[in-house]
Amino acid sequence: MRNSGFKQTIVALSCLIATIGNLSGQSQVIDLWNGNVPGAIRNDKYKQTVDSADNWIKMRFVTDPTLDLYPVTAQKSTGTAVIICPGGGYWGLAIAHEGEQVAKWLNSIGVTAFVLKYRLPDSSIMENKSIGPMQDGQKAIRIVRRHAKEWGINPDKIGIMGFSAGGHLASTLSTHFNEKVYQPEDSTSARPDFSLLIYPVISMDSSITHWGSRVNLLGSSPSQELVKHFSNALQVTDKTPQAFMIHSMDDGTVPVENSIEYALAMKKHNIPCELHIYEHGGHGYGLGKRNSGTESSWTKACEKWLQVRGFIGEKGESKGGLGKPTELGSDDKPAFNDPPAGFRKKRDNVPHGIITTDQYDSKTLSTRREMLVYTPPGYSPDKKYPVIYLLHGLNSGAGQWPYWVHADYVIDNLIAEGKIKPVIMVFPNCNTNVTVTNPKPDEQEDRKGGYKGYGISFENDLLKDIIPYVESHYSVYTDRKHRTLAGLSMGGGQSLNIGLSHINTFAFVGGFSSAPNTNEFGGLSETKLLPDLEAARKKLKLLWLGCGNKDGLISVSQRVHQHLKKQEVPHIWHVDGNAHDDTEWANNLYLFVQHIFK
Repeated sequence: MRNSGFKQTIVALSCLIATIGNLSGQSQVIDLWNGNVPGAIRNDKYKQTVDSADNWIKMRFVTDPTLDLYPVTAQKSTGTAVIICPGGGYWGLAIAHEGEQVAKWLNSIGVTAFVLKYRLPDSSIMENKSIGPMQDGQKAIRIVRRHAKEWGINPDKIGIMGFSAGGHLASTLSTHFNEKVYQPEDSTSARPDFSLLIYPVISMDSSITHWGSRVNLLGSSPSQELVKHFSNALQVTDKTPQAFMIHSMDDGTVPVENSIEYALAMKKHNIPCELHIYEHGGHGYGLGKRNSGTESSWTKACEKWLQVRGFIGEKGESKGGLGKPTELGSDDKPAFNDPPAGFRKKRDNVPHGIITTDQYDSKTLSTRREMLVYTPPGYSPDKKYPVIYLLHGLNSGAGQWPYWVHADYVIDNLIAEGKIKPVIMVFPNCNTNVTVTNPKPDEQEDRKGGYKGYGISFENDLLKDIIPYVESHYSVYTDRKHRTLAGLSMGGGQSLNIGLSHINTFAFVGGFSSAPNTNEFGGLSETKLLPDLEAARKKLKLLWLGCGNKDGLISVSQRVHQHLKKQEVPHIWHVDGNAHDDTEWANNLYLFVQHIFK
């Protein structure tokens, strides 16, 4: 930590560019404000610098804040993103050991990372220095959420991470996300979905604060009202996102009481929070690689927390906890060739459909819920359209199909190529514990309850509320021949279970990498997979079962296939070379939709 009373080495602007080039492996630098920084005061003497004096690389005098994007490959991505706020006492930014190095670690566990180079509070360049960093942070979260699909991110899995004073900014963004500190372009939420707070400054109270951070942010004689406002443990509410925190008992710069107070406030409001307090470590150790104490293992604890909370580990057998692939049989082979390259890329020369968020009143559940609806290019209420209901996986959300799999681009491209007719896609939330007023239910409680929110309650919501809503608000056919139900992972199990129990409702049913919630195969439903065998044999237009041969859950789909085969139920069994991932689900969607509504 440093404050404005410390001397520093200033390097020329040309040197800055070279230094950043050496430090960064990011693929894109995003200008937050494009020259329109709110509340900015022009100061030509204020020049951004980078230096390595005092044995830490720091950036200072930021006037044009940016986000450095560190992407991961689609194959490795978990759909989760984290925006990193480096520390530095609101005096400098530790862009190396609390920025770039952290971004690369997050990349290694499948997380898309952004390093936020925020403005440091200074009355010579901003009208209200206390809100300058918050303005940049809110803007950064909105940018990432607004561009989530473009960057392969789930908009419901965007976290904020902060070190030291950057931890104060991260906790501020977690508790003041509804505070209007600038005029946003639209209604995109600035609320993080989780926070990672690493030896954070939390309080501005004189008894435990870091004085340099307090003076730089609030001035030398702030009012008690301002001190309270930015003491973030006092600002925790039941809307504050869940948090992972670490601190060292012997931190002589930022007292450990900062993290303790925040954790206790989270406990008071029943918000999931995990705090690791280490005996040693001091302050400012970044990833902890330079130390041999227990504090150097905090990244492992953080990775485990992200897995348990459902932010990583859903994609790929190595992180999915899905077991080892079983032995393949003679039937376990592709039914079709893989899709062509670029089949799910956004194409500039292709018309695009629109995805909207619809809220509906679930009479079945006596609550208000949300779903996403895709309407194809040229949608007109004067025409009728068939409907595909696509169900997501465990601990994900309605955005998994459009934002991870890019289902809308798959359909846009197929329509443009004349391979399918225009369709409407509906992406419901398949966990009935998720409502408008409870958008983030406790996943541990879901687990303890046997994931009942994915069972009969969702089946009733789909049949009695979601489908009637769609058919009364969109111009769609209302007969079974124009209605399809399909899903991935847990949603694949739900699709098989619901679709095969309601053949009079769905003529086409698909399960991709189907997870076990189909009765005889280890699932949630109390009904059999094939309650009406004759209807399954004679009335289904298409039953599709697909899985990758590298998927640790393939044994579930194998057993379903063998059961269908034994009962002489016609179906397609497609086994390709993928794992439990978005590539598998996109491939199946591409092939599946070309065989329905014929």
